[in-house]
Amino acid sequence: MNLTTDQVLVHPEEPGVLGLQLGRDPLWLRPRLSALLQHLINERRPLAATLRTRETPYLFPGLRPDQPMTSTTLQRRLTRLGIPSTSKARNGAWLAMVGAVHWKMLADLLGLADGTAHNWHKLNGGDRASYVASRLKASQAPTEPE
Repeated sequence: MNLTTDQVLVHPEEPGVLGLQLGRDPLWLRPRLSALLQHLINERRPLAATLRTRETPYLFPGLRPDQPMTSTTLQRRLTRLGIPSTSKARNGAWLAMVGAVHWKMLADLLGLADGTAHNWHKLNGGDRASYVASRLKASQAPTEPE
């Protein structure tokens, strides 16, 4: 979890709304998530008790202020809070995305290798012909009630 406070943005037009710069475009959070992110920024401390007074740039600091929390440590904490495996959630999100957006567009938008996006597309049961058929069907939608 290498997220740092430098990646947190304040929305220029909406007070109290924060965002994360994860790629090319910022991801703006809803007000409740913005409040949680602000709380995280204010309360984050290194895991080691002796170093908790030292500043850290990481949103999820590790044992030392100059290191982020490992993914294993974060997963253990989430599990204790009753949040299931993040890989299941990640896989579900991937399948939802490749079901909604053509795999090539997804690869371009997220900066993925074409092969990775195409493999997720195939896992979701998609093929090139089904995408073309769905686009044709959408363009031929009736304009009046039947």
